[in-house]
Amino acid sequence: MAKKIAKNIKFEEALTELEEQVRLLESGELSLEQSLDVFKYGIELSKICMSKLDTVKQEVEKIVAVNDDEYKLETFHDLEA
Repeated sequence: MAKKIAKNIKFEEALTELEEQVRLLESGELSLEQSLDVFKYGIELSKICMSKLDTVKQEVEKIVAVNDDEYKLETFHDLEA
């Protein structure tokens, strides 16, 4: 059975846990059933990480400093260029 993920898990914690699940899968030491559970857990962690990254991306798109006293809206795509 897959582990429960805390609702308030931080991005860094979720990413570290995801990396651990990948390591477990790559080790080849798990049974088929265990591998499936670890894989499902990893998918959920991946979704959490992507959601948190999307949220931050939206925040960055909202406010970008022009100078000390002024801010303007730019899209994330504009910032990547």
